[in-house]
Formats: sequence, structure tokens, C-alpha cells
Amino acid sequence: MERILLIATLLITSFLVSAHHSTNANFTQEIISVEGTIERVRFQNPHASVLINNTDAQGKETFWLIESASRTTLQRQGVSLDILEIGSKIKATGRKGRREFTMYLREIEFGDGTVFVPQPDLN
Repeated sequence: MERILLIATLLITSFLVSAHHSTNANFTQEIISVEGTIERVRFQNPHASVLINNTDAQGKETFWLIESASRTTLQRQGVSLDILEIGSKIKATGRKGRREFTMYLREIEFGDGTVFVPQPDLN
């Protein structure tokens, strides 16, 4: 009986550890772009994210959550938090989220024309 419980525990634990979702679960293959101002940056694991405020022609504000790779992955590629300054006007391009106003980041273009690609190997 103890052996069965041990095996069941190991199987359940390994399933829970590998249960992290892929980006395919939350994002479509459709590529979209959104312009706005950076409101907040979360440079953390399991996903870094940027919240931008997009204002349309009628003045309606919409906040977009733009996810990226983990902080660890970005740091290994030389990315630091300094590049994503709050108040910066940007154009974000990425995979449209299955939830409204979400995106998985492919690149950010800053007001001066500089382009930031957090994961060049995935584009």
C-alpha cells in the first residue's frame, strides 16, 4: 500500500510541476500592434509584463497587458528593466491574446524609432 501511495504522489507531483501553460494556451497566432504609454512594468517570473494605456481617437482609454518571457530568460539575453521606462510612448507588436486587451510581446518600438525585441530567437 505504501508503495502505491509513493508512486501516486510522485506522479501527481511531476504533473503539477510541469503544469505551467504554454503561450499557445493564452495567445492566438494573429499578430497585432497597439500604441500607448507605459503605465507599469513587472519584471518578474514566470512572465514579465508591461501595462500600456492606449487612447483611441474618441479619447477612450484602454489598458493592455503585454506579457513576455520570464525575468530570468530576459536577463540571460541582456535585457534589463531600464529600457522599459514608465511614461514612454511605445508601439507594441505581438500575438493577440485570447482574453481581451492582452498580447504576447514580439517587439516594442519607442518614440525615437528604436526597436526592442526581447526574444529575437522566437521571431
